[in-house]
Amino acid sequence: MDSARRTVRPWLMMMIVAGAVFVLAGFVFFLPLAFKEPQAALPQVVRAATPEEARVALNRAAEALRAKDRAAYRAALPASSPRARHALGELFRHLSPLPWTRLALLGTPVPGVPGRFDVRAVGQLGSTGPRDRIGGERILDLELLGSRVVATGDDTPPAVMRQYLMAFHDPVAVSRNGLLVLADRRARDRAEMLADAGAAARARLALVGVKPDASVLVSVYSSLEDLKASLGGGPDENRIRFFSNAGPRVAARPWRIRDVGVLGPSLDGTGAWMPLMLAHEMTHAYTGQWFAKTAHAPTFLLEGLATAVEGGRDWTPLREEVASGNQLWPLLDAMAAGDLWMGNSTEQVRLAYLEAASVVLYVLDRWGLAKLRPFVTAVADSDLTREGIDKATRVALGVSWDDFFAGWKEYVLSLP
Repeated sequence: MDSARRTVRPWLMMMIVAGAVFVLAGFVFFLPLAFKEPQAALPQVVRAATPEEARVALNRAAEALRAKDRAAYRAALPASSPRARHALGELFRHLSPLPWTRLALLGTPVPGVPGRFDVRAVGQLGSTGPRDRIGGERILDLELLGSRVVATGDDTPPAVMRQYLMAFHDPVAVSRNGLLVLADRRARDRAEMLADAGAAARARLALVGVKPDASVLVSVYSSLEDLKASLGGGPDENRIRFFSNAGPRVAARPWRIRDVGVLGPSLDGTGAWMPLMLAHEMTHAYTGQWFAKTAHAPTFLLEGLATAVEGGRDWTPLREEVASGNQLWPLLDAMAAGDLWMGNSTEQVRLAYLEAASVVLYVLDRWGLAKLRPFVTAVADSDLTREGIDKATRVALGVSWDDFFAGWKEYVLSLP
């Protein structure tokens, strides 16, 4: 019994010692690892996006915007800040409902600020207008996060935020009778009425030889504030409710057909006058190109063409003006005027419009349609002095200014 204990005890002691040594060695080896902090994930490299990287991301976003796919739009160009997220969201909200035939987001680098781009939404609405119409604009900071381009900031000036088509809060489009009418959804009835009036308005353009071969964009604004926001502050004359303007495009050269703008509330109660008003503005839209290469584009001649096409005017004020000696708006002075509105009352402006229309109708009555465009462009290409207008009249119509003026006065006095 004692002998067995003596035999086992040394072996057991050796096992205990060996185990202790193993445990101690493991403790010494693993102890530093137990207290070592786990290594943090390396941050992704962030840098300004290059123009090529921005181009690729913007192209994908434009495709999604045109397809009205909000999820794909956000995935194509995610945002990492509230301002950038709001800017991109506004572009989608205002522009995606419109009938884009083609659409691109063009990013132009802003000099001196790496990664900052002037991003413009550019395209064509249906078959109307140029292919490079500007629909909206934002100044965005774009950075590369990992392999993705991310919008990190928005530096758009307040005046640009609602410019162009961004002035429409909830846009709808109505297309027929040679018109593409844009309006806010709440004003759809007004847009429908204008589109319906397009057929009668287009027919009146034959008076000045215009054969409408392309549609016109008509923007119906819900308020004067929206109108001014869209145009970047204009028009300067607050009395103007219906007008034409050169559609904004990337190319410096204006598109051959102008846009038409309408202050929507001013349409209410216009009734049968609506097609005449529309004919007036559509005349501007199509005949504006007549003066693209002339030295001037006199307001008198522009409004004369449009008012003649509009028709429906009472000639009494003009007959009285001519009968009293043509003192308020001497015809030569009126033809050379740069602005018929500035400094004049509404009644005086209406009289000037009548006078301008009567000149157009007089030329048509005495010389015929073939001479109308040569006459107005010859006058516009002159220096607008008496001598210049006299020369233009002789070249275009074969008569002196004195002969023209005398015949015009007789014609006005014969108007109903």
